[in-house]
Amino acid sequence: MLPTENYIIFRALLAAAVLAAVSVVPAMAGKRSGPCPQIQFSGSEKIELNPMEVRLVCGDAATEGWGQIPFNQAESFLRAFLQQRGYQEPKFDPGQDVLRVDPGKKTFVKSFAVTGLPPEIKPRKLRKIKGQPMTPALLDAAKAALLSALLNRGYACPAIEMQGNGTTGELSAEVRPGDVYVFAHIRPKKTDEVYPQIFARYEAFKRGQRFDSRLLDLTAQRTMADSLFLNAYFEVDCSTGGMAITERVVAGKPQLYKLGVGFDTEGFFIGKAQWQNSRLGTRSNSMGVMGYTSFREQTAVANFRYFMGRASRFYFMPKLTFGRQNEPQYEAIHAEFALLPGFSWDSKNLRGEFSAGPALEYEHTIRGLGPVTSYPVYETQLELRDHLFEYYAGEPQTGGRLTFKSQSRVAGLESRITAHLLSLQGEHIWNLGGYTPPALILATRYLVQTTLVKNSLLAAGEIPLGMRIFMGGDSDLRGAELNKLPSDKAGLLTTAYDGVELRMGDVLPHGLQPLIFLDAAMAGRSSAHLDPNVYFSPGFGLRWASPIGSLRTTLARGMVWRRDPAAEVLMKPQWRLFLSLGKEF
Repeated sequence: MLPTENYIIFRALLAAAVLAAVSVVPAMAGKRSGPCPQIQFSGSEKIELNPMEVRLVCGDAATEGWGQIPFNQAESFLRAFLQQRGYQEPKFDPGQDVLRVDPGKKTFVKSFAVTGLPPEIKPRKLRKIKGQPMTPALLDAAKAALLSALLNRGYACPAIEMQGNGTTGELSAEVRPGDVYVFAHIRPKKTDEVYPQIFARYEAFKRGQRFDSRLLDLTAQRTMADSLFLNAYFEVDCSTGGMAITERVVAGKPQLYKLGVGFDTEGFFIGKAQWQNSRLGTRSNSMGVMGYTSFREQTAVANFRYFMGRASRFYFMPKLTFGRQNEPQYEAIHAEFALLPGFSWDSKNLRGEFSAGPALEYEHTIRGLGPVTSYPVYETQLELRDHLFEYYAGEPQTGGRLTFKSQSRVAGLESRITAHLLSLQGEHIWNLGGYTPPALILATRYLVQTTLVKNSLLAAGEIPLGMRIFMGGDSDLRGAELNKLPSDKAGLLTTAYDGVELRMGDVLPHGLQPLIFLDAAMAGRSSAHLDPNVYFSPGFGLRWASPIGSLRTTLARGMVWRRDPAAEVLMKPQWRLFLSLGKEF
């Protein structure tokens, strides 16, 4: 039987389709991409080069001597660029006009072996090494983490050799820790601007204490923060004769100017400006002026710190403060002139500072409950701050601080009443597990304060705003509106607050750090007495260490545990959203 015409046409079309498919498959299988016609990448991995890398491997007709790049030179550059991206075994096939490059597969770190490390340092505590692409940058980061662990534990001059196997993914480090050293003599920098003895004010360590490079960095940070120098650092050298530490400084103008801006949903726009000069006279006395402004509060502070000697930490400080507060319950102007002798000291683990002296207060209550009066007071302040808390202030992860304050006024001494304001405030942070970088960070903060005064004076409006207490907001109970606990004009005489926060460390990409927290507070309208009701604020939030400052947002629910139905309720249950730029826990 002869095939019909339709059958012949069908067979012709089928053959054409098969031939087309056969011709397309090799074409697609051989499809290549590259930064330029003479450089072609193959394989399933997508490689993107930045403009500078493209110029180095492809050439640049506009640059003399770079119009055409030899393939052997391009191969050398490409091998380095691919290794920086984790491709440790690329293959190159130079042709007549095209250099074909097969990057292969990325090599990931499968094991991290360390030999020679002191037993107190655990390599398993170093995160973000295993499972990461093996690159020169990763080897540098692993070496830096090991060096930091040694330098922070007394090993001032360690040596480390790193090796990475691009085939197996094995990473190894051979450590020679060297001897354990203690802080001994420091060679201060001799300058025309500052006497060498003045450096002793800023030292964050004691002679004979085990070496810790962070304490040297903290010492340098203090001198720069006080505008003593434009830059400061320490050089550490080890030899058969021992360890030598030399201070290096870069002198600049003695004046320090700072300007900062931020925002939050409580004060809206926030601005802060500061001027300081810390090289006044041969003793490097300091003078400073600071201004702070937001929608609710404006403050200006000027002080002069006169030191008793070149190496002395004892000082005498006149201080002038002006302030204005504008809250829904009140509006007030406050001024203070204080004369505060004080001194600071450093132990092996913490810095302390104490000041005490007389002050003259002026209070003008424009709106709300409170007197228009001036009166003398006696003030004290004691602050204890852990060295590591101070060192990691920009990225809180460990340490703590404790502050005690008091202010007293006595009837008959240009005052109509006798009152004593006492407060104890603390903050402590832990790096759970001791990982580097931290995986989980636990923090707590607390505040206990009371005004010892005749209770009937509260309702009479005889107690100034500076000695009455209002709670609520990001600084304490995050489920309450700012200073709206209570919402009336009288305020409180006794409060106790504690907040606990658990924050994820460097785990998620882009520096995002989720957090959960629980705030709790009790309050009372009598001196040294708390009502039975407890005010809770559970919530969650997110922190991002952005290039321009820490960005935080939280959502909290204000709740009341009515332990006594007859007791006064100071807060209504509510949700509170908070957003800030520049604040930390």
